[in-house]
Amino acid sequence: MYSLTHLGLSLAAVGRYAEATEAFHEARSFGRKYGAIPMLARATAMAAGLHLTLLTFARLHEPGRAERLLEETAAAAASTAGWHQWLWQLRLTQARAELALARNSFAEAIARATDGVEQSRARGRPKYEALGLITRARGLHAVARTRNAIGDTKTAVRVADRTGDPVLLLLALDALIGLDGTDELATRARAVTDCICDSLPNEAMRRCFTESEVMRSNRAPQ
Repeated sequence: MYSLTHLGLSLAAVGRYAEATEAFHEARSFGRKYGAIPMLARATAMAAGLHLTLLTFARLHEPGRAERLLEETAAAAASTAGWHQWLWQLRLTQARAELALARNSFAEAIARATDGVEQSRARGRPKYEALGLITRARGLHAVARTRNAIGDTKTAVRVADRTGDPVLLLLALDALIGLDGTDELATRARAVTDCICDSLPNEAMRRCFTESEVMRSNRAPQ
């Protein structure tokens, strides 16, 4: 079960989302069947991270779905102690920042995202650093602090690029293009978009992706 969660993370990190989803599903099924609560919490949180990242493309137009996933993750994580706890809290902090942004609670989104960025840097977690920067940038832009937002998105692109995660990179590129875009950035984003679209794990996520604002903007005629 431990190996399955790491396999899922490795697959997701290189854009093999269908296989990652299956690995997390198998790990969660095993945990429920045999009462392996700590490992169930781990697998649930990792699956939540994948789903929340992919669903961000739709700007969380269905926050209720994400709220339910967050509640499941928090409940499972609460039963786990030890070194895992800080990682649960980091993931939950980012998820709550995303949901605050979806509710237009911009001050809360900025505060939670800042907390997540600081935790990520202290723990060496570049994926969550980039996600936190993107979320904070959107919140900052919403309250007319666009210069700060551009700085955050440029940093997010650099951090995301180092991870090799195509979804994360596209999220960062999309955020930067929306604030300070160039033809070079748009071309790069379209290439990453094509790669991701071919790798999504099921029709529901593929439809969510193809109907999202980021997909439309990267397919728009130049």
